Amino acid sequence: MRVRLLAATGGIVVLGSLLTGCGLAFGGPAGAEGAAHGPSVGDRGEERVEQAVDDEDELVIVDNGAEVREDCGNREVVVTADDAHVVLDGACGLVKATGRGTTVNVGSADKIVLVGVDNEVAFASGDPEVINHGRNTTVVEGGSADG
Repeated sequence: MRVRLLAATGGIVVLGSLLTGCGLAFGGPAGAEGAAHGPSVGDRGEERVEQAVDDEDELVIVDNGAEVREDCGNREVVVTADDAHVVLDGACGLVKATGRGTTVNVGSADKIVLVGVDNEVAFASGDPEVINHGRNTTVVEGGSADG
């Protein structure tokens, strides 16, 4: 649940950086070990060491340029990575693309949400609810995922 909240409210990172030193950012002092799986607050020059966060309820893909193929297994999926190529076989719950220049192919989804830039989501089957608040983003039927 914590991962979904951080990915869905990207502004929290900005707020967290404003609260650095107050002990309020992400439940503890700045730089505390064991922080949430979301992006770290720091210089933009930092290299990301995080991998896709995967549990039985959700999959979060954070690595820029990643090539990921997973069985969706009715999970919620959030793609925050830029320039990623993601294939999600089978049925997904929510699929959300918040990155830039990412292609997501999904077997089927209950709901597809786009809030990033230059992203494309293709679904192989079904009739998902689509919410497109992105810029230059598209949702199309088809793609390379197995339904």
